[in-house]
Amino acid sequence: METTLERLKRFRQTLAPEEWRDVKMYVHNDVEFEHFSLIATNVSSGKVHYYNLGTEEFNPLPGSG
Repeated sequence: METTLERLKRFRQTLAPEEWRDVKMYVHNDVEFEHFSLIATNVSSGKVHYYNLGTEEFNPLPGSG
């Protein structure tokens, strides 16, 4: 079974540099779980987006512009 981190890495490889910049993966460790996030800035809009694992698509980060 593919881990969350592997899924995010796979998706990150599909991002076209002419569409997305400042692509970053974050890991947050709390007491019980590791949380992973992938964010990137859309070149045309300048808005920061996050990857939603549930829908498997990028969504604008609330308040990002």
